[in-house]
Amino acid sequence: MHTIYSDGNLSVEEILAEVKTQKLTHFAITDHDNLTGTIEAVDLAPKYGLVGIYGLELSTVNNGESIHILGYFSQKEQIIKIEQFLKQMQDIRERRALEIQNRLKEYFDIEIDLNKLDSEVTVTRYNIANLIIDAGYPYSLKEIFDKFIGDDCPAYVPSTKISSKEGIKVIKDAGGIAILAHPILYENNDVSEFLEYGIDGIEVFYPHVTDKQIEVYLNFCQQYDLLVTGGSDFHRFDDYKHGNIGSVYLKNPYLAKFLERLNKWIFIK
Repeated sequence: MHTIYSDGNLSVEEILAEVKTQKLTHFAITDHDNLTGTIEAVDLAPKYGLVGIYGLELSTVNNGESIHILGYFSQKEQIIKIEQFLKQMQDIRERRALEIQNRLKEYFDIEIDLNKLDSEVTVTRYNIANLIIDAGYPYSLKEIFDKFIGDDCPAYVPSTKISSKEGIKVIKDAGGIAILAHPILYENNDVSEFLEYGIDGIEVFYPHVTDKQIEVYLNFCQQYDLLVTGGSDFHRFDDYKHGNIGSVYLKNPYLAKFLERLNKWIFIK
């Protein structure tokens, strides 16, 4: 789930209130290259009677394709080990946002004001799309991605040069669990390649995944003793691309196995 600290529309407390309403017990905030929301959420979790797990979503590249790697951590001391690394990632994102801003003006005569974003926010294409809408241009979120800033569009700029292999290593070196996010979205990558990089699991349950895809990924995880995870990838309510909070969640025995590994990681690292 994503908060206003990356490309989500809700504050941390608004998300926790909805998690509670959906009668979920465990949750993880996984903002893009940003720790502020997840640390705040875990601190507030007891207030809502919830169990919070530290998390983030790293943007990487493999075979020329954008690949997201989820990192989950059992302790704050682990996740803050990568704070300086994330600061470098955020600097790259800020430079990328300026380039997208320039291209939007050059190719489409669309002007946006990046200064309207909070300084703590990790700037993503969703933030930029929302700035376009807020500026009064008559485009939907889908149209903006399809025509202007989506992959291979004139105003598209890659977010990072970090490899998936390096991203997985950064997470694991800090004591975290590295999960391949939403593999159903990738066209140029085979999940088996990430075994070489030390991936710990796969996000099997995801919005729009088919029963056949679930079966294939579950069998793959069983074959290679990988963790099975899942989530809504929530950004905003009724998002055409992602799910609402609680629309996709992880059940036992997958949750129990994940939590067991997460807690054991404290003693391994």
